Amino acid sequence: MLNQINRHLNLYLICFTLTLICHQSKGQWINYNSGNSVLPGNDIKAIAFEGDSIVWIGTDFGLVKIDGVTWTIYNTANSGIPDNSVRCITIDSTGVKWVGTFLGGFTIYNDTSWVSFNSGNSSLPDDHVKDVAFDAHHTAWLATTGGLVSIDTSNTWKVYQQFSSPLQSNNMARILIDPVSDEKIVGTVNGGLSLVNDTGIITYTIANSGIADNSLYDIDIDVTGNYWMASPANGLVIKVQGFGWTNFSPFNSGIHSASLTSLEFDTLQRLWIGSVDSGLIMKNGLTFTAWNSNNSPLADNYIECIQFAPDGKLWIGTQTAGIYIVDLALLTSVQQLDFDNAWNIYPNPAHESLTVLLNENSGQVVEISIDDISGVNIYKGKANSLQNTIPVNNLGPGVYFIQLKNESNISTKKLIKY
Repeated sequence: MLNQINRHLNLYLICFTLTLICHQSKGQWINYNSGNSVLPGNDIKAIAFEGDSIVWIGTDFGLVKIDGVTWTIYNTANSGIPDNSVRCITIDSTGVKWVGTFLGGFTIYNDTSWVSFNSGNSSLPDDHVKDVAFDAHHTAWLATTGGLVSIDTSNTWKVYQQFSSPLQSNNMARILIDPVSDEKIVGTVNGGLSLVNDTGIITYTIANSGIADNSLYDIDIDVTGNYWMASPANGLVIKVQGFGWTNFSPFNSGIHSASLTSLEFDTLQRLWIGSVDSGLIMKNGLTFTAWNSNNSPLADNYIECIQFAPDGKLWIGTQTAGIYIVDLALLTSVQQLDFDNAWNIYPNPAHESLTVLLNENSGQVVEISIDDISGVNIYKGKANSLQNTIPVNNLGPGVYFIQLKNESNISTKKLIKY
């Protein structure tokens, strides 16, 4: 009887999912939540891809596997997972899933059996595991709230903690392995950035470096080897190789939020950023564009995680609205282009004054600013009408950049003053 019920349930899920995908894929955004799918909860903590067709999703109500159109839910009632609150999912080179949880340590799942480790049956210093990464030697590195842990292929465990190492915090947030140097890049909560290699640990904090925040929630590397980090209080933090530190925050750039949770570069080296309060943000050059509940189908501006799928689509995990799958080719081609074409300036070159003309596609322009070529802000004001005059007679001759910002986009044009 139970097998018959399961067969009927699986058939229902397949039909339901096919119908949902056919209905939703007509737009730029596809949303799965607990109301329109079998997703057990809308708080999405982690997303991982296994091959081209399998997706693993971590929620506060269990682990989800989507294999084609088949959804499988793993929880403490029907599997060996030690805790329903999943915090990270990492798939190793053999296809084994390493799943970190909030209160149950971590578990290793090989598609057949579960093996779990916690502070009671292992050297794990704490049962909250936020991240797992593997270096070139296949050593597993774990970020916990009790310290940094390494487990090598001979099952030798090492624990690095604040008072026995150069670490400045026991609360680890994120681990990324540099694919060139094999350096372990460790973001912490209140302990800055730590770089771990064969010679030891180097830690950068506000007290000893130019880093803009001591808490770093996510990390990615650009094509030139710079480390980009998501900070919860000061926006983007960047370690520029050979040149020190820089930072993008709402105080010195057009980024829409200082409270960031996640980030990842796409193949075009555009940086996609999840925020606490401003939805999804894209950095393309010096221009920032945001998609939020005011200008997109996003029902929640709190982005927990973002991850690119093998097909190039962006999967977004939110705090209360489930998962969004976004086709970036459709998303970025229309809205920013409309805004770039929605305004103009004349005369250019300008001498005494400058007129900024807006059209109906400009939206609600909230700010007009002018920066010099070094990035110093010269003028900042608001658009009062479709035609706005700005005096520039006090500017010295040279090249400037005039920038308009509306509720979701930023656009920049070059201004020449003679």
